[in-house]
Amino acid sequence: MALIDKVKPRIGVFYSDPGKDAEVQSMIDGAVGYFKEAGWTIDPASPSATAVEAVILYCKMAQSTDPAALANHPVLISFIAQGRAEVKNA
Repeated sequence: MALIDKVKPRIGVFYSDPGKDAEVQSMIDGAVGYFKEAGWTIDPASPSATAVEAVILYCKMAQSTDPAALANHPVLISFIAQGRAEVKNA
């Protein structure tokens, strides 16, 4: 299952529309980029459960939060630490 298919229902998108799909994919790309810049590379083709939850949270926050507030959000930082630990222990 593609990451977009896991994210859409969790952010309240229960339909398929090319425009909305592009918007959600853009948020996913932003999340993956954000986490990569923080040192945690997420493979969108086979994300861990932690990565899926982190991307979903990022997307939910991106829907209603000032982008500057996402930069050092403590929950996102916690996900980054967990993700890095998963990779290190794999």
